[in-house]
Amino acid sequence: YQRRVHGKMNAFYGVAILASLIYGIFFDGTYYKIYFCLLIGYALLTQIGTLTRWNNKRKKCNIATWNAPNCPQILITLEWDITKAQAYLEKKRKETNLPLTLTHFVGLAASRALSKEPDLNGRLSFGNYIPKEDLGISFLVSLDGGKDLGACTVEKIDHKGIEDICTELSSSSKKIRSHTNEEHANRTQPLAFIPTFIIEPIMFLVGYLSCNLGFSLPWLGFKKYAFGTCIITSVGMLGYEHVFAPIPPFTNVPLVVTVGATVKKPMVVDDEVKIRDVINVTLTLDHRYTDGARAGQIYKKFRDFLHDPEGFSAKHEHDEIEAQCLSLIHI
Repeated sequence: YQRRVHGKMNAFYGVAILASLIYGIFFDGTYYKIYFCLLIGYALLTQIGTLTRWNNKRKKCNIATWNAPNCPQILITLEWDITKAQAYLEKKRKETNLPLTLTHFVGLAASRALSKEPDLNGRLSFGNYIPKEDLGISFLVSLDGGKDLGACTVEKIDHKGIEDICTELSSSSKKIRSHTNEEHANRTQPLAFIPTFIIEPIMFLVGYLSCNLGFSLPWLGFKKYAFGTCIITSVGMLGYEHVFAPIPPFTNVPLVVTVGATVKKPMVVDDEVKIRDVINVTLTLDHRYTDGARAGQIYKKFRDFLHDPEGFSAKHEHDEIEAQCLSLIHI
């Protein structure tokens, strides 16, 4: 969307300048007199004065190259010691006999953090924030050796355990990879025959109808809130250790989480340096939904679950009870 707006503005400026030149050449040369007078005044102001020291050629090039920042994203990174997570997964694998992975675990952690901080579980519609009734999280799936990308959305994930997440993702990803998922086919097959300049406005419109307004468009492969509230992508399988993923505008999600590759790093554990398996996890948040303070609360809950899933519930239930008691005291 931002790229489309910038493209339109650049085209507008170009046409306006061209029209001014044609008018000055064929109709009235006053335009050039005014232009050169302003140009001389600008040169005198910037080149013969204190501004020269601050506005060198490089600085002018920088100013002319880039637009004002308008990307409302908060970028967060954490180093995740996966020791306790691996023990948790091993225990659950024995109980469920399911191929549970760290990606499933990250999805569970995100669902627990978002369920306790509802600021991000909502949508922006006509300039207003509106909370969603349910929490959904999408997991990206690589297809055909990286030539295509699918999304499996687990709905009401905050009411599900890690075994439910694993079962749903296994079923959905198998259908997508075997090209038997109608939703994915309806969403992607028409793109092969439509020019890019037509795809862009269609993606914006369909994304707004489905992911912002909550309309179901099954013939286009978009359910109500098709991508949920969060997108999780595992880039470790691609060899990346540390990646920040952008938020795709048409998905209208406020959070994207990336999971990097496992590496061995020295970590301080009980005041001793030990070699541990570590994964870099990054979060990209839409600043329109929340501010830094609230984002910090979400980050802490997410981090606490990643590092200690067994003790997460007890710790945060205690914190919530303490906060309620403090609020009653203030009343």
